[in-house]
Amino acid sequence: MTRAVVIGLGGLGCPAALGLAESGIGELLLVDPDTVELSNLQRQVLYRTADVGRAKVEVATQRLSESFSGLRVEGRRVHLGAANARELLRGADVVVDCTDDPGSRFIVNDVGLELGIPTVLGGVLQFDGLVLAVSGHSGPCFRCLFEVPPPTEEARRCGEAGVLGPLCGVVGHLQAQRAWGLVSGHAAAQTGFVTTVDGLRGRIRDVPLPEATDCPACGGLAARLDITPYSCPMTYVRTRLALETLNPGQTLDIVMRRGEPSRNVPRNLLDEGHDVLINGAVDDGRHRVVVRRVC
Repeated sequence: MTRAVVIGLGGLGCPAALGLAESGIGELLLVDPDTVELSNLQRQVLYRTADVGRAKVEVATQRLSESFSGLRVEGRRVHLGAANARELLRGADVVVDCTDDPGSRFIVNDVGLELGIPTVLGGVLQFDGLVLAVSGHSGPCFRCLFEVPPPTEEARRCGEAGVLGPLCGVVGHLQAQRAWGLVSGHAAAQTGFVTTVDGLRGRIRDVPLPEATDCPACGGLAARLDITPYSCPMTYVRTRLALETLNPGQTLDIVMRRGEPSRNVPRNLLDEGHDVLINGAVDDGRHRVVVRRVC
């Protein structure tokens, strides 16, 4: 049974939890320390006026259990922090961070990488949204974008700036879609880029992350390699030459044509003892392999 953990049950967490339930996820753990407030109702779709003052995890657990009979739902009324993150995340197949606390987002990113759990991180500010999926084994990750959390006073200003209510629904559902992609064998198509949502102009863009980083959490990608113009055996020869330029522990992101190369290259890399972290289709014409050099 696939288990997802949703951290935060606000404007993002409500549609994300709904989206996961609708997609057929088997088990949900909902984590949030807060109670429902009247000001939440215009964007937090699991709550009603009669729920004001009740714990969000209690209401969300009740609503989702009533609507999806085959879904197992558990609520934990706690704030995720460095001290309890491993306990809350351990055993999950995917984690969706929907908090409005940048510090928690960094913790989820780092612990997910440490435990090897795929994560989807999201955020909204006024008219802009952001979604990033991390494979759980390698980068790019949230620290590749933002190395350290913002100062407390800056984070407070962001929290006071407000958000466009419908934008929360868009970003939350995108997070659910990306989470399902990570656990259903399509991780290659979900990672390596950040999705930005422009709520004013109605634009959604996928922006590739930098090719090389010195990320303190995931180590980043040392290099990217496009071997779509080549056929076997040159696909493997070029992959092998690229790997030889890396140090042990560094990661190579390879894009190739669908078909024979996508079968042979990962198999040969595994035979040589390297770690194949991602291996799957990006779209109808391209296949993606992320490999960590071992020796």
